[in-house]
Amino acid sequence: MAFQLVQTFNFEDAQHSYDRAGDVLYISFGSPRPAVAVQVEDWLAIRLSNTPPLFAGVTIVGFKRIFERINRYIESELPQRIERLAKLTLKISYDDQTDALIMRPDDSRPTFSLFEPLAPNLYLEKTLPSKDVVGIKITEYTRCGPLAFETMLGKIIDTIFETSSERDENAHLLTDVTLRTIDWNKIAAAAA
Repeated sequence: MAFQLVQTFNFEDAQHSYDRAGDVLYISFGSPRPAVAVQVEDWLAIRLSNTPPLFAGVTIVGFKRIFERINRYIESELPQRIERLAKLTLKISYDDQTDALIMRPDDSRPTFSLFEPLAPNLYLEKTLPSKDVVGIKITEYTRCGPLAFETMLGKIIDTIFETSSERDENAHLLTDVTLRTIDWNKIAAAAA
């Protein structure tokens, strides 16, 4: 029997705190509660709780050092970015018949879109005709899911630190969307 599993993450209650001296950004979701930090990278940790909402927050060490290379106004834009994040509802769906996982903002407006390859089994969903990135699709998820997430995070990191102007257009678009909307929650929510 075929099934489709859909999980929605709503980040209505998002707060942030930035420690300038330590260059550490803390983003929390929901009221304070016990949580376990899972280190994803040496500079990135996600906090998971055993009470809803399960995704409790994100910690980014070296926030300004990392992201100021992309946007020199990143620190001053934090309040607006967190406000946008608080309005985001992320929908993750898995279809067992196609073995595909799709992540996109829960947006009720219909759009025409296409999927462009970012890496094997990893696609960016783009709107037509503007080609704005609106989602991510992982095919053969049960076999390639963890590698696809690692590849996606790696492409973002490579784009941030790459000094060459020759970048993969899709990797650059994915990184731009990630930084513009603080989409670290997509990565962390998928990892949770």
